[in-house]
Amino acid sequence: MAANNVKLEIPFQQLLVIIEQLGPDEKIMIKKKLEREKVTTWQEMFGYSLNEIAKSNDEFTETEVLSDVNAAIAEVRSGVRN
Repeated sequence: MAANNVKLEIPFQQLLVIIEQLGPDEKIMIKKKLEREKVTTWQEMFGYSLNEIAKSNDEFTETEVLSDVNAAIAEVRSGVRN
């Protein structure tokens, strides 16, 4: 039997009432699902972004990246002095 998707539109307060009626196991499942999806702080978002960038740029060595960073810093500093 194929799975069917159903989109429900209910008021938020009604959703809270429904959640309150769930058992402890169902509430834990919802909590775990929400925790997997949330990014709560800018530090976590920054860390996530760095990890994603690292995954997509793994062909560059750390030495190459550090060299580029040092060159960029030198370029910015030289522009400030002018």
